[in-house]
Amino acid sequence: MESKEYHDILNIVADTVIKWYEQTHTTMNIAIELFTGLDVELMGILLAAKKQTLGALTTLANKHILSTHALLRVLVETFVVLAWALKVSTSEKKAKYDEVYERLKRWELTRLKKDRALLNDLPQTSERQSDISKINSDIERFEEDGIKELPNYEKLFRGLGDKDKPKEVKQWQEGYAKFYRRYSQAVHLNRNVTQRLTWIQNENQKPTSILYKEDIEADGDELITIACISSDINKAIRGFYNWQYNAMQNEYEQLKSKLVKK
Repeated sequence: MESKEYHDILNIVADTVIKWYEQTHTTMNIAIELFTGLDVELMGILLAAKKQTLGALTTLANKHILSTHALLRVLVETFVVLAWALKVSTSEKKAKYDEVYERLKRWELTRLKKDRALLNDLPQTSERQSDISKINSDIERFEEDGIKELPNYEKLFRGLGDKDKPKEVKQWQEGYAKFYRRYSQAVHLNRNVTQRLTWIQNENQKPTSILYKEDIEADGDELITIACISSDINKAIRGFYNWQYNAMQNEYEQLKSKLVKK
């Protein structure tokens, strides 16, 4: 796309996806008469995802591609775990809420154990040891309640999509696994990334100069990825409450027709 065309479509995507988040947020405030702990958790996830999406759009608009990719990696993980947490087999309201709430606790337990492993690897101070002690108490509380860690990512990805639509499931699994792999490199920096930013130029097998770029190249899929994840997060929450999202899906399809590479 030419720069003006790209700027125009970026603005359209930004306006549309942020509208989705705001509509879902407004619907939650209107439709839920008495908020439960789970409702609060889901609203918090929605608002955090909206903020990360705004960050991805802002960094993309300002051509800070490495930062955009890091934020997309966070959004991918958020959606994959959220989709798994909300995909429960029971339809009875209390049982459904209880199971989803337990799955969100599994997400928290997994985070706590990762935090503890990180703190244990750092130089120890009295403050850090106090933090570890607090985390240990939280972990024990979860485990006493029978809470387990999250399934591995293979199982999380395998749970995406409607199992009665195997073609759709495969597309979801492959798409999100691709996003996760691609954008993880922006979070966990390695030579594959850093060598795309600076390198030595050789002439006649002799180094002549060092070259560098301010940022990595955009892959061209950032906007469709933002639209896709934003749509899926909002549809997952709306679907959990049995709220309609047909208009949102139609808007996503319109964006997709403009963004998908021909």
